[in-house]
Amino acid sequence: MINLIEVVYHHAGDHYFLREATINPNHIVSMSPSEEHILLHTQNKLPTGLHDAQQFVKISFSNGKSIVAIGSSQIINEKIITAKKLLLG
Repeated sequence: MINLIEVVYHHAGDHYFLREATINPNHIVSMSPSEEHILLHTQNKLPTGLHDAQQFVKISFSNGKSIVAIGSSQIINEKIITAKKLLLG
């Protein structure tokens, strides 16, 4: 399992917020940059305090669901590799 920070849209309040998400990397099907969230960040529609050059990645899972996490595909891949090494000992 790996921990990420997820970007979530709150429909009722019409705003975005961040929350911690723990995911099973064995269920990841694909990862790709989220250009939509980069644009939202440049428009100041995401929570304050994020770095100007912050990256966002859309992660798709085997059950058809997806999330947008803070970071790049490379950073998330590094977390996956570290988690697998810990599991294998």
